[in-house]
Amino acid sequence: MIADRNLDTNEKLLRELLFNSSDFKSSNFGTSVRSYRLFYLDTMIDDAQVQEHIIRPLLNNTTDCIREAVSILDYSETELLSAAANALIEGKTVVQIKGESKLYLLRAELIKERSVNIPMNERVLRGSHKALNENLNTNLNMIRQQVATPDLVIKNHQIGRRSNTKVAMLYLQSLANEVVLQEFERRIDNIDIDYIESPGLFQELIQDKKFSLFPKMLITERMDRIKSYLMDGKIALIVDGAPDCVIVPVSFWAFFQSPDDYQVGWLFGSVLRFLRIICFIIAISLPGAYVALVTFDPRVLPLDLALTLQSSMQFVSMPPILEAITMLVILEVLKEATVRLPNPIGQTIGVVGGIVIGTVVVQSNLISNMMVVIIALTGIASFIIPSYEMSNTARLLAYPFIFMAAFFGLIGLEISFLLILTHLSRMNTMGIPYFYAAFNGETLKDTLFRAPIKSMKKRPVESLAKDETRVSNPKGDTN
Repeated sequence: MIADRNLDTNEKLLRELLFNSSDFKSSNFGTSVRSYRLFYLDTMIDDAQVQEHIIRPLLNNTTDCIREAVSILDYSETELLSAAANALIEGKTVVQIKGESKLYLLRAELIKERSVNIPMNERVLRGSHKALNENLNTNLNMIRQQVATPDLVIKNHQIGRRSNTKVAMLYLQSLANEVVLQEFERRIDNIDIDYIESPGLFQELIQDKKFSLFPKMLITERMDRIKSYLMDGKIALIVDGAPDCVIVPVSFWAFFQSPDDYQVGWLFGSVLRFLRIICFIIAISLPGAYVALVTFDPRVLPLDLALTLQSSMQFVSMPPILEAITMLVILEVLKEATVRLPNPIGQTIGVVGGIVIGTVVVQSNLISNMMVVIIALTGIASFIIPSYEMSNTARLLAYPFIFMAAFFGLIGLEISFLLILTHLSRMNTMGIPYFYAAFNGETLKDTLFRAPIKSMKKRPVESLAKDETRVSNPKGDTN
């Protein structure tokens, strides 16, 4: 709809486009030569900015050009009322001169945001303590400061028929693979949904349709982690209103890596990396292994240990499979209660609830002492994984392992591991293998272990970076 020259007509049409919203306001001002009308949403604008950078310059304006008068960088013009309505929603102020049909869109948005804080979900031992917040522009500003190169490209998209959520895609032009970029943008453009509010929802919309418990995109809030992945040739995606960033493409091994691994010596970093992978295996298989051993194969255990297990289970009323499932469910309930309750109360509930429940179920002969120890080790092992998504996967996979062990014993565990390895080998993300060989040459240096920086000369395989060389002369030798 084209704007009218009459100010009252335009105000009426804009009010209808905004469905008579109560925060839609208008204001008249002007000089003896020219009259203006200001349209705005009083919940979206900064009154001081409007007064200082729009009204006062226009009152002192001696020319016919509004662009030269106002001191607003974000300036545009339109004759479409629909475009003006969208601008109002974005926090812009619409100015119209009496007798003209042209509308001037000037940004004077009121910005209320949480200050830059430390990462809350990813603890930092060493390195940057900056974390993303909910404001997209603030996040992009921090990333620009961290990756100070003109090679950094930011592409903006709007997703959601109703919400028009801003989404920013970031990558390094000289490193990011063109095929992966095109595929990623194609999936973004194909999203057709009313609204999107978080990277988790976005992840479900663009990942491969094939079902899998394993996460195919990495979500992080740490600035140093985003920077390192951009430097590896990966793509970052940030959704306005969410303090998290989606990284693609990633492999299975990326979920066990942490920026802290590179802040300590390579030997200690390798120990931590290998410990996480071992804990992942423990988290998915330890309860199942216990069920298999006490149900089918106690003879493979040393005699003293087998007698200890037998004595702990002597008066237990539940079969091992029910013991394991019951304790895992209790552990999940305690975890959720700790997370959902206010912080001081949640910590108290977690500690007291764990002690009380563990003591009661053992004394009432519902659960054996050894099962409580096994489930405690399983829970701790799942929490050591740096990625929340992969930690959830580990806890969920423990259940099918328990069922396979209860029906087939240790053979069931072997079948379960074989099925998981087969599934991982068939997975891909953005057309790139998800589970490449960890023992293959260069890949071994940053998967199971963290090799010295000087030997990690190439970027990760899954990045498919244009420039594979990361370190060419680590010691700075001239000869």
